Amino acid sequence: MNFKISQELKKLANLLHGDLFAVGGFVRNSLLGLPIDDIDICSSITLDDLSTILTGSDYDVKVKSKTLGTAIIAIKGQKYEYSVFRRETYSNDGSHSPNSVEFISDIKEDASRRDFTINAIYYDIAKDELLDFYTGIEDINKKILKTVETPDYVLSNDGVRILRLFRFQSELGFKIEKETLLAAIKYSKNLTALSGERVVNEMEGILHSSKRYPNSKNNAFMPAFKIFNKFGLWQNLGIDVPKIKLKMVKKAEHKTQGLLVDLIDTVNPISVSYYLEHFLTKVGLNKKIMANLINILSGYYDALNGLDNKSYFFKYFENFATIYKLLIHRSKFLASKYDFFYRYIISHKLIIQAKDLKISGEDIKKKYPTVQPKRYKAIMDSLLSDVFDGKLANEKQDLLKAVESKLKYL
Repeated sequence: MNFKISQELKKLANLLHGDLFAVGGFVRNSLLGLPIDDIDICSSITLDDLSTILTGSDYDVKVKSKTLGTAIIAIKGQKYEYSVFRRETYSNDGSHSPNSVEFISDIKEDASRRDFTINAIYYDIAKDELLDFYTGIEDINKKILKTVETPDYVLSNDGVRILRLFRFQSELGFKIEKETLLAAIKYSKNLTALSGERVVNEMEGILHSSKRYPNSKNNAFMPAFKIFNKFGLWQNLGIDVPKIKLKMVKKAEHKTQGLLVDLIDTVNPISVSYYLEHFLTKVGLNKKIMANLINILSGYYDALNGLDNKSYFFKYFENFATIYKLLIHRSKFLASKYDFFYRYIISHKLIIQAKDLKISGEDIKKKYPTVQPKRYKAIMDSLLSDVFDGKLANEKQDLLKAVESKLKYL
């Protein structure tokens, strides 16, 4: 077989007396001729026994989860995620984590806990042979996604598996077997139990599936999103509409931004920034990333609303290059109009941001110690406006002198 296994992994298999198997994406992608990111390995050997066997060797073992029997095995800069064969039971709340785990020696039973047939093919490293208990190889050849056991059994208690199903559909261009799809829709309410971080990660995978592997189709996510629209799955992801008008997401270079534009166009909120802050906070997005996204999308809509050049670039200069890539798909005229002014600012080295003024809040504090810090921003913005209009030189002494007059009004 043409499985690229390192000498270190072969040596590890020997140390474990042949009880070592690769499984999951490595095997699947090897059969498909696709790039491989990492190698998941497994065996019946418990973490305690594994540590004992590898003590004094070149292999470093770091336990990830005692409960799940997982660890990272590292050697010569290579890392492998190791898991012990296990049996799992789940509660009925749709959560991803099992409520009980039992370690076992039966590889076939370990296969039964996995999600889809294409991910349940094992490669015996020592014997150089495949173990396929659920017709995974046949399904790879047919380009079909289906669950290892009955769809009800596999999907009824795990919302992550439902999102993974649509991610694999998008990344691999496979079709979802009918019964598997019906079960995913039937149990889609389990998506509501997932953390915002988990949803964001899986949705990013779906959105950027075209970049995952060479020769993937552009907008490979569309078959999945059409299903989301048809069955109203968006609402189980914390989105307050059952169907999204999918237009900008198909055109935008940055797919997440494109989908958010489509969401806003569908919802049509009174305030774009307020709606985005509420929604992105709800899904648990990082505050810095969230603030940047809000600025970009607010800049897109303020451009569509014709905000004057000066006010516009005071707010959006730093992100305009990104905003332009969205705006050009909606209005070439407006994109060109704002881009002309943007280039003019750059070529003439105009002062457009408060950070480029030759004073700071600290300078104001030293010169005017009685001024409350909460007033600094208004003062700096006013100074910036005067400098931009040519009413005031961007020199420290001139700016500090001008602060005194500003204090009467700000």
